[in-house]
Amino acid sequence: MLKSLRGARVATAAGAVAAAVATVLLAGSPAMAAGPSADGDMTIQTTDSNSWNLPGGDKWEVNAWHCGTYVNACDWKTSTKLLGNNPGNAWNITNRAELEAHGISASIEISKEPKASLSMKSRSLGEVRWTNTNAWIADLSGQMKPSYSTAHVSTRSCGSGQVNANINVSEKCVYAGAF
Repeated sequence: MLKSLRGARVATAAGAVAAAVATVLLAGSPAMAAGPSADGDMTIQTTDSNSWNLPGGDKWEVNAWHCGTYVNACDWKTSTKLLGNNPGNAWNITNRAELEAHGISASIEISKEPKASLSMKSRSLGEVRWTNTNAWIADLSGQMKPSYSTAHVSTRSCGSGQVNANINVSEKCVYAGAF
């Protein structure tokens, strides 16, 4: 009787700790959000976004997103946007994504859209890039397949471009890490 009561207390305490950790992960961090994955399962998403004011009133926005939990693969999305109407489109707008697996002997495979170029910088770091012309957005997406020794993945999104003859935007970056 004493063993089963003690076991029940340990199980209850472990469940409370797990619930508290889940609450902190889902609600306590502004960079973490819960939502459905592509297959409909609930997943933790890791995201970052920032915007910068441009002359004339437009904004330059850079976004990074990837899943926070995964089994074999993790979806990712990045974008660079010109928001406003002065002008409505940039002469050219570039988004560059750095996708990285972190951990001892970590490695990563990366898939991307056909429009983009992929360059592996190391076994654990890949760079995907695309430049769009006469457009308000350059966006990328794909999937990361980290090795089993990977502790977590990260996505860094960087945007640059030439809005018009007078406005050249140097590279601005955001970082979505696992924690």
